[in-house]
Amino acid sequence: MLIGQISASDAVTQQVVTAVISKASVLRKAQFYKMVGSAEYRRTKSTATGGKTRAIGSAYAANPQAPTFANPALKIVGDKVQVDRAYERRGGDIASERALQLLSFAEDLGRKFQDLFFNGDAANDATQFDGIVKLMPAAQKITPNANGINVTLGNSDAAKATQQKLIELLQLLIKKIDGGAEVLYMNGTLWSRLSTIAASLITYQKNEFGLLIPYFAGVGIVDVGYSQTGADIITNTETCGNSNDCTSVYAARFGEATDLTLPTNLGLEVKDLGLIENNYEHSVEMDTAIALLNSKSIAKIEGIRIAS
Repeated sequence: MLIGQISASDAVTQQVVTAVISKASVLRKAQFYKMVGSAEYRRTKSTATGGKTRAIGSAYAANPQAPTFANPALKIVGDKVQVDRAYERRGGDIASERALQLLSFAEDLGRKFQDLFFNGDAANDATQFDGIVKLMPAAQKITPNANGINVTLGNSDAAKATQQKLIELLQLLIKKIDGGAEVLYMNGTLWSRLSTIAASLITYQKNEFGLLIPYFAGVGIVDVGYSQTGADIITNTETCGNSNDCTSVYAARFGEATDLTLPTNLGLEVKDLGLIENNYEHSVEMDTAIALLNSKSIAKIEGIRIAS
């Protein structure tokens, strides 16, 4: 289920969900499933292989299999927003002001969730869940060159070769996902370069919010934007070999309790706590994590350098 479907259906909660999604574009596609408790073992996709030939009178070689499990542990993402009751005494419209502050707060919460979705690291902060950078299987990484590849502008043979290489790599990335990627995540710099060098390969469709979404080879492209501090969530300062001016592009396929999925108890919870001491308070929280139930449901190209 989508975040709006698994959360409460009251008007305030749905308004907050919409505001969070406006800054957390991953939530437009991310699929959630309900779980009970704080952690669980969830069976992952089978990796059983087989297929041989045999002679009459001979048996196949042993091919034992055992189930494997992911162990998502829910973490709490949220905060509270407060409005001093003094504004009410001074003739302010406190109800409207609280609503305004709540929705602005929700947008910032969306930026936080988006950053955690990619860069969360439970080893560095036990209150975080691991993001897809940390969860990325080594076999799902495409590193086209030990020190990264320059993707340059221009019509020279050398420039065209770098542009064609990026397009080829993106096609390979899409195919690296089991069932095919449904979304590509990149930063604004890479999206700008791709839209320049491959304009004829980009199409646009309106989504349910009326936004024009670009598509490459039938797969939606999302500029992941900025964190709460205004920094790129996917940076241009990643290290690849001897180069420290690289970026990455990610592909994903979501599912409900399958592929790449997010467990939760209730979805996004919005509570009006009323007047507490001198502040009117709202609390917004979500218990969630990322469960990678199919190792081939995420992939990345790393070491992309955007040369001037």
